[in-house]
Amino acid sequence: METGSIAGSSLLLKTAQTQQALSTSMMKQAAEQQNKMANLLAQNTQQATQPTAKNSADFSFSILA
Repeated sequence: METGSIAGSSLLLKTAQTQQALSTSMMKQAAEQQNKMANLLAQNTQQATQPTAKNSADFSFSILA
């Protein structure tokens, strides 16, 4: 095997490894953002005031849009 082909193969492998590392980093970043959003939604849900009614019949909703 020639030195040039060995160097070329090594460079291709290094490039593939770098791309994989970047992809992994991007997936980790996306997962962290989703986790932050889920935490914000959970906090928002806890802070939202729940309607109180004397009678459960006071609440009605329509599924028609």
